[in-house]
Amino acid sequence: MLSGNIGFFLEFKLEDIMKNKNLIELGTSTRPHGIKGGFLFNLFNNDASVLNKGSVITIFPNSDKSEVPTEGQEITIEEIHFGNKTICYLKGIRDRNIVEAMIPFKLFYPRDKFPEPDEDELYLQDLVGLKVLDIDGYEIGKVQSYFDNGAQTVLKLKLESEIVELPFVENFFPHVNLEKGTITMISPEYDS
Repeated sequence: MLSGNIGFFLEFKLEDIMKNKNLIELGTSTRPHGIKGGFLFNLFNNDASVLNKGSVITIFPNSDKSEVPTEGQEITIEEIHFGNKTICYLKGIRDRNIVEAMIPFKLFYPRDKFPEPDEDELYLQDLVGLKVLDIDGYEIGKVQSYFDNGAQTVLKLKLESEIVELPFVENFFPHVNLEKGTITMISPEYDS
């Protein structure tokens, strides 16, 4: 069993796998539902219309308490119910003890299985890897990843030799061009 650095190891391994498989994180599961093998899913987006009976998701452990393999596990949705809670049953799992051994985990779905977004929309995953341009059009870095801090989406950027995290709002990022693979950034002003 891995010790204290499991969180770092899981994040590092997960980022590698996500890039290779082009997976998008949809949410987590941290609690069982009932005694017959149900999971409560905490989805980031209430419109999870891509998930239905027969969908194959990939799950990764969200802590060292989860018995899900660190390299992830593909599993098929047998039943899913949306409402106040999202309750899901996964193929072959009909025992609460197995559910409790698997949680907590993160759940992912392949990017190529999503419908194409409308013209004025985008998937956050599509921002990862974009070249970051300054307001004059010079390349200053790349988008490494993103996360939700509870209030807004934050982009994690690799700029020259530093990592910068900025809210994904128009004041900082006025223009995204997915076709060219670029995002324009207005640098924040700092008081010294």
